[in-house]
Amino acid sequence: MAERARRDEPTARHWLEYLALRAVASGVGLMPLRLALGFGAMLGRLAWSVIGIRRRIVLTNLAQAFPGLDAGEHRSIGRRSYENIGRFAVEFARQRKVDGAYLERNLSVENPEMVEAIARADGVVGLGFHLGNWELLGVAQAYLGVMVSFLVGDQRNRLVDDYINGLRSAHGIRLIRRDSAMRDIISTIRSGGVVCWLSDQDAGKNGLIVDFFGYPASTPRGAAAFACKLGKPVACMYLVRTDGPRHRVIASPLFEPRTDLPREEAELELTQRYTHHLQSIVERYPDQYWWPHRRWKTTGLYDGTGRKHDG
Repeated sequence: MAERARRDEPTARHWLEYLALRAVASGVGLMPLRLALGFGAMLGRLAWSVIGIRRRIVLTNLAQAFPGLDAGEHRSIGRRSYENIGRFAVEFARQRKVDGAYLERNLSVENPEMVEAIARADGVVGLGFHLGNWELLGVAQAYLGVMVSFLVGDQRNRLVDDYINGLRSAHGIRLIRRDSAMRDIISTIRSGGVVCWLSDQDAGKNGLIVDFFGYPASTPRGAAAFACKLGKPVACMYLVRTDGPRHRVIASPLFEPRTDLPREEAELELTQRYTHHLQSIVERYPDQYWWPHRRWKTTGLYDGTGRKHDG
């Protein structure tokens, strides 16, 4: 309760963060779209090349994922990844401007039959990942007839949290707060809905250990646990940038949980299947993945500086 109380009482710093966010969002909202995207890419290059935010971790991760590439290629992927996240931030700030006409111009679907299968399914555990534009993905899903609910956590800055969630819900996306997540997730999926959350960050000691790019990675167990408990499939969706504001939707097959395995084994096997699918998409679009996260932290890939252990 004390933590919640602190969140509900904005400090002077919270107000400054919020006002700065609104000012930047208003500024990029006034720019022509392609100019705004170029501005975002410039900010990403600045964060990579000049400020060097988490650059060492990014290069460690890329060396693990793509050992066949040289250091120059790793740096190029890292730079382009930061440019993409800058464009992503601009698009998210402008998300209220997105409408059907915008999506008609800028959206394509790689495998519409799989999107249709997800839309027709009687309850789905949906997964997104930190790749491409995962926020705009929810808007694209709604446009394609996949009405999703997003599982979201609380940020300490209530002002920023409310503003971000307002952008998310502006297109009819329902938000499920973590403090009521268990009940709402189960009722939504059992009633035939799709609940979607991000599931590609280190999950600590409580995660399921599966292979990701040839190294064990602690992976959130929630998606597989709900799927196995409810007997519902898992589906992954991605929104990758093809050119400027244009994006392509990619959907996975429906991953059905195994019923011939004990529950824990079924959860592990299911988690490995969709993690391998994520890896296949990252291999296609490595510069659109968000690499600064210590994805292999729990399983000991890094030393104290963020470098890869020699052993």
